[in-house]
Amino acid sequence: MTSQINPAWRRRPASSDRLAKIGARFLSDMGDSEKNADFCRAIPFLLDGPSQEWIVSELCEVLTQKGHKSVVFHIPENAGDAQQAVREELKRQCRGCEYCVLPIDSAATARAQRLDHVVLLVPANLDAVRRAYRRIKYLAERDVPEIGIVLVGPRDQHAAWRYFRKLAVGTLRYLDVPLVNFGFLPEQVTPEHGPADQHRDNFLSRISERLIGSEFFQLCAVDAAGIS
Repeated sequence: MTSQINPAWRRRPASSDRLAKIGARFLSDMGDSEKNADFCRAIPFLLDGPSQEWIVSELCEVLTQKGHKSVVFHIPENAGDAQQAVREELKRQCRGCEYCVLPIDSAATARAQRLDHVVLLVPANLDAVRRAYRRIKYLAERDVPEIGIVLVGPRDQHAAWRYFRKLAVGTLRYLDVPLVNFGFLPEQVTPEHGPADQHRDNFLSRISERLIGSEFFQLCAVDAAGIS
C-alpha cells in the first residue's frame, strides 16, 4: 500500500496556494521571538473513539525508539477557540521533543484549533467510513487541513485498500478533498488479539516513516532554552 493516493485523486493544483496561505497564517500567529525559536513537529490524530488511544501512545513510543524523542499531548475538549492557551501549554510540555503526538476526540476540537494536518483513525467497516466522511465534511467547512487516513482493523491489505478507496473517492468527488493514505493496522495486531509485539511495532513503524517522510505535521514553536 503506497503512502500517497493516486495522483488522479488529487485536488486541482490550486491547493498549493491554499497551503501557502495556511503556512503564512500559522507564522503570522507567532511573535518574532517564536519565529526564531526551535520547533516541535505536532502530528494530530482524530480518534474514532477512546479505544484508539493505544495507537497514539504506541506510535509515540515507536518514534522515540527510532531516535525521535516524542510525547503525547492531549488537547482539552473544552479548549474551544482558545488556540493561544493551548499552544502555550503545548510549548511547555513539548520542550526537548522532536515530535508531539496529539490525540483528539472530536472534529469540533480539531476544527477549533485550525490544524494544518489531521490524521483520521478509521475502523475498517462501512459505518466508520461514513462517520469519517461526515467528519471530513465538517472540517472542510473551515480552512481545510491536509487529511491523512490510517485504517484500523482490516482483515488484510486488500480490505484496507477497499475501505480507503471508498472514502477517498467520496471525499474527492463530493467535497473536493483529497486524502493521503498512511497505511493500516490489521486486526491481528490490535490489543484484542494480544499484547504489543514486534509485528505490531512493524506496522506502527511503517506508518511513522510515512508521516515523517511526507512531512505530515504541524510546526509548533518551543522555547530554544527548553531544547535538550
